[in-house]
Amino acid sequence: MIPDSFSANSTGAGSPMQHAMEELADADLRIKELQAARVIALDIIPGAVPMETYQFPKRCLLLFGAEGPGLSQKALDLADDVVYISQFGSVRSINAGAAAAVAMHAWIAQHAAPVTV
Repeated sequence: MIPDSFSANSTGAGSPMQHAMEELADADLRIKELQAARVIALDIIPGAVPMETYQFPKRCLLLFGAEGPGLSQKALDLADDVVYISQFGSVRSINAGAAAAVAMHAWIAQHAAPVTV
């Protein structure tokens, strides 16, 4: 139900109708932004892109698998992109917590404004 204060005569700036329209436009913008979010899997598999060359989307969900087995095939199928953290030596798997810290730092380096102390 639309309150009486939303009458056809109250569409000017600052009116309840104008305020409601602005809120609706803001909500639509937020929905579009969230729909544009991408799922990024972090796993060292054939075809994955090295994190050092990957441009993380501003809105994304990062998926991390268990050390050793990595992500499930279902998780990889749902991902928009698969990225790996370059490693040197014989170890090809790192702790999920460490991987998350490295990946989140890479995202921050690309998207966050530096804070001066």
